[in-house]
Amino acid sequence: MTRSVDEEEKMIIESSKAQNKVTLVVEVENMIVGCLNFRGGTRPRNEHAGEFGVSVLKKYWGQGIGSAMIEEMIEWAKVSTVIRKINLLVRSDNSRAVHIYEKLGFMREGVISRGVFISGQFYDYIHMGYLIN
Repeated sequence: MTRSVDEEEKMIIESSKAQNKVTLVVEVENMIVGCLNFRGGTRPRNEHAGEFGVSVLKKYWGQGIGSAMIEEMIEWAKVSTVIRKINLLVRSDNSRAVHIYEKLGFMREGVISRGVFISGQFYDYIHMGYLIN
């Protein structure tokens, strides 16, 4: 999905006003090279938990940018008054990402079979979670 600059700006502003949302951006030489978006639930019964997505330009893979953003998000969640659980879905064939998430303290919680269909092939998701005490 492609968003306009106005849509991205609106999303960042909305995120900065909410207690259970955060957007992190990494810039190198005035160019955005990484982004993380965390969104908590929208109802009182699930606002304590949410999911995130993280992306880093391929040129910058292996430099710790993604891990640093995730660590920052975890620290933000620990000092928040709302977030008690961070969830994520990762493709089961993405062993590099699974290893990084486990190294950062995420636990495997289950498998979602046929979670995504890409180029004529189904892939499973691994559901992972991080508990905030």
